[in-house]
Amino acid sequence: MEEFTPRRGWSNKHLQTVRARLRPPRIDLPAALMRLVDLGDGDRLAVFLHEGQSDRPLVLLVHGLGGSAESEYVRWTAQGMLEAGFPVARVDLRGAGTSGDYSVGMYHGGKTQDLRAVIEELAAPTAVVGFSLGGNATIKLLGEHTPGVVAGVSVSAPLDLAVGAEHLHRRAGGWYEKFLVGRLKQEVLRPGARYTPEERQAVVAARTIVEFDNAITAPRHGWRDAAQYYAVNSSIRFLPEVEVPLLVLHSRDDPMVPVGPYDAVDWSALPNVECILTDHGGHVGFHGREPQPWYVPTAVGFLEGALR
Repeated sequence: MEEFTPRRGWSNKHLQTVRARLRPPRIDLPAALMRLVDLGDGDRLAVFLHEGQSDRPLVLLVHGLGGSAESEYVRWTAQGMLEAGFPVARVDLRGAGTSGDYSVGMYHGGKTQDLRAVIEELAAPTAVVGFSLGGNATIKLLGEHTPGVVAGVSVSAPLDLAVGAEHLHRRAGGWYEKFLVGRLKQEVLRPGARYTPEERQAVVAARTIVEFDNAITAPRHGWRDAAQYYAVNSSIRFLPEVEVPLLVLHSRDDPMVPVGPYDAVDWSALPNVECILTDHGGHVGFHGREPQPWYVPTAVGFLEGALR
């Protein structure tokens, strides 16, 4: 796996993070078959399936906060995996993207039971690749010894959700936080979502990630408050339990997810986990000299080696 070198003129952490918005990429994918996965409580998830070689495990791609199966980082990774022969499944989490038309609930950073339902439904050896909050869920899923999961890759995951929320609030003038809260409000207030007038009022009033999670995420899932939600679901707790190959990618200059929790981990004590910390790359950026971001060939190469 080659070291990451930023694209010339794009080494700035904010440019790395928002490059796909400044220069929207064209990512051509073959036609996908949409499959609805029943979650057992009336909600269903939309999963978009692309065929690959029959001897390769399925790669399940998990988007981040405010994202979807159509997010450019998901599509970029799908393209790279398909080129390498892996079959791919792009999932819209509960309440996000197309799944918003088939579910009244919401996802969160540790809702791994939904991912397990997808893996059980597709009934294939599965490698999971998650981005940002989806990366947190990916690490947690692997640490829970989920049957059928053979490997994983996490990109720009907030290992400690409480530290990540505080970082988002204090950095870049809160711009990234405001953007994410806006996206979350759109998901929760979408037509068809079932929330009480009091819950909707609390969501509308939320100005920070912590306020949003206190208003809806925590009480909806049985936690006392956002602090308890973060404590229960932070993936840093699950790293020592991972028993299959896992690659963790993160940039030290990520403006949205702090590097502190990464530096606090003794990676040498985790025999199944490989961590690569780069100096540059931003948040789910890693735009180098190639058309695809660096994390795409890096994830492909890791899975090819780990599953050989």
